[in-house]
Amino acid sequence: MPKKTTQKEIQSNQGIMSTILQNIPKESNVTKIDYEGPKIALYTNSPKYLLENNEIISNLVNIIKKRIVIRTDESIRKIEEDAKQIIINKIPKDANLQGMFFDNAIGEVSVEVKRPWLLQKNTQFNIAEITEKTGWRLRIRKAATKTSTTAQTINYNLKISSSDRSKQLKQIGEKIFRPRLSQKSEVYC
Repeated sequence: MPKKTTQKEIQSNQGIMSTILQNIPKESNVTKIDYEGPKIALYTNSPKYLLENNEIISNLVNIIKKRIVIRTDESIRKIEEDAKQIIINKIPKDANLQGMFFDNAIGEVSVEVKRPWLLQKNTQFNIAEITEKTGWRLRIRKAATKTSTTAQTINYNLKISSSDRSKQLKQIGEKIFRPRLSQKSEVYC
């Protein structure tokens, strides 16, 4: 027999969402809040604001005691070819760009470069600005010394299963953040 959800549990789940909405400024343009696995994802139309003002997210994490990630809303994501050209034009030649992988499930693009430390030192390379222009969240990775067919196969499988992964992340997140099934904190054998 399924346990009835108490009013307190309903309020605690709704409390997370309402706390986020109350404590986040309107300039952040949050369009959607979703449970994604063990994290709460904030989808926004202006990611640059949240990326440059990361103390906002830090304060939210301290209030609700949950992990929060910033995602770009699908409506602002440019098609991959356009985003690729913007990123290629912004990355300095010295960094030696090796490849890019667009992950549709989470709206991130992994950029593999031989010298990632050059991107951190370069004042003209701004991750928040590129994220704003492309609509894709940038993740800088150091490129492998040898090309790996295993990594290419993994990226291919991630690409073709992106819609399934999105659904699974949401389902797992809903199970993680659901109301408690039992009020007892101890397990008896």
